[in-house]
Amino acid sequence: FAAKRMKISRDTCIARMLTRRLAATTTRVFSTALIPAAARQLAPVSAALSAENAELMQSIVANPTPMDLISAQATEAELLEWCTTSVGLREDVAAGYVATLVAEGFDSPAAIAMASTDELTRARVRQGHARMMLARASELKPARAAKAKTGLAPPRLFDYPTITANVKVADAIDAVEEAFGKLAQGKVDVPFPMHIGIDETSGAGPGDCHIKGGYVSGAKTFTVKLACVSFYKNLSHGLPPGGGIFVVMSAENGAPLGIMQENRFLTDLRTGAAGAVSVKHLTKPEHNQIGFIGTGAIAKVQARAAAAVRPGFKGFAYAFAGGEEFCAEMEAELGLDFTMCTSAKELCNRSDVVFTQTPGSEIVLDKKWLRPHATIIASGSDQPTKQELPVDVIAGSKYVCDLVKQVARVGELRSAIAAKAMTETDVYAELGEIVNGTKAGRTGNELIVVDLTGTGAQDAAIGQVAWDRLNAL
Repeated sequence: FAAKRMKISRDTCIARMLTRRLAATTTRVFSTALIPAAARQLAPVSAALSAENAELMQSIVANPTPMDLISAQATEAELLEWCTTSVGLREDVAAGYVATLVAEGFDSPAAIAMASTDELTRARVRQGHARMMLARASELKPARAAKAKTGLAPPRLFDYPTITANVKVADAIDAVEEAFGKLAQGKVDVPFPMHIGIDETSGAGPGDCHIKGGYVSGAKTFTVKLACVSFYKNLSHGLPPGGGIFVVMSAENGAPLGIMQENRFLTDLRTGAAGAVSVKHLTKPEHNQIGFIGTGAIAKVQARAAAAVRPGFKGFAYAFAGGEEFCAEMEAELGLDFTMCTSAKELCNRSDVVFTQTPGSEIVLDKKWLRPHATIIASGSDQPTKQELPVDVIAGSKYVCDLVKQVARVGELRSAIAAKAMTETDVYAELGEIVNGTKAGRTGNELIVVDLTGTGAQDAAIGQVAWDRLNAL
C-alpha cells in the first residue's frame, strides 16, 4: 500500500524503510563504522538497490538527524519516512495519511507544526495520531523551519526586560554621534516622520504615534521605529503612557533581523545619547551644573548620558510631580549630588546646562532666568502642537538643531518661524556639522539652544547598537 502511494516498487519501498529505520537506530547507538555492515545485512533486491541503500546510509551518517529537522517542502516518500521514523506510526497507517496531508498543504513537519489538531483531523488523521505529529513537529527549530520555506531566517524577538537589561545609554553615544556626522554629510537616508493622532475617549487617549526610520550609509542594518506617547490615561490602569517597537532590518538582504518590544526605551536612549553629544560639543568642561526641567523617563536617561561625558556634575531638578523621587534615584545610581528646586526660575539661575523634556504643552522657562552662557537642550517639542521655549530665547541664541527640515515643522524653530522672528536660514548649524567640525561649537559665553526632535539617523544608530548587543545573547 505504501509503495503504491509513493509510486515505487514494493521491494524498493521495503528497502528504503528498513534502511531509514535501521539508520535511525544505528546512528544513535553505534559508531558510524557499522553503517556499511548494516546496509549489507539488508536483503538486496538487486545490486543497484543495494548500492542505493548504502548511499542512503552514508547520507544519514553525514547528517544524523535529518528526520527530526526536515522543514522544507517534502516529497510523499520523505513525509512518509518522517511519519514512520520520527512520529512512530506504522507504515500502512502513515501511508494512508500522507497523500491527504500533502494535498492539503501539510507537506513538511514545519507545515504540520503550524496546524491545529482539528485541522489535521479534518485531513483524516486520527486525533491521537494528530497529537503525536504535532508533538514531534513542535520540536523543530523555528529558524531552520522558516529558513527552509522562505530562504530567510525569521527575526529574533526581544522583550522589554531583555532589552532594558542589556542595552545602556552609554553604549549608544558614540554610534549616535557618528550618525549625526553622517547625517550632516548627506550619508543618511531619513524620511520625514509619520504622525498618527489618536482620539481621546472616556477611557483612553488622546495619544500620538510616531513612525521614524533611517539608514546610515555603510551600516549593516537599517531601522524602522514606531513609538506611541501621551496615552496618559494608561496610568490609572497601572500601565505606562505609551509603547513602541523597533524593527531592525538587514541592509544586505532586506530581511527583518530583530523585532524589539522596547516600549520607547530605545527611543529614550537615543534621545539621551543626542543630549550627551550636545554637552560634549557645545559646553565648556567647567559647565558642570546641570538642571533638568521635567523628571520623567527621558530626564533619567539624559542624566545618565550627561554623567558619561561630564562625570562629577552637580544636578538640579524641577517638576510639578516626581522631582524628589528623581533626585533620590539619580543620586543613588550615579553617585552624584542632586537638588530639588522650588521653581524653574531657581533651576535656571543655578544651571550652566538646562535639559527640558516635558510634554511640550506650555513654555517652561524665561530668558531673564538664564545664565548668559547657558546651554539649553530641548527635547520636548516633536510635533506642531508643542513648544517648550519662548521665541525670544530661540531667536536670541546660537540655535543648533538635529535636522533643519524637521525642526521647522515640528520643533522649537516652528514657533519662531510662525512669529516671524526667524527663518530656516537663521539656524546656526545642525548638530552633525558641529560633530564634523565644519561649524564651530561653543566659542565663548554665548547662549546656545540645541533643539532635538529626534531623527531616523538616531533610530538607525541605536537599532544597530541594540542588535549587536542582543543578538550576542
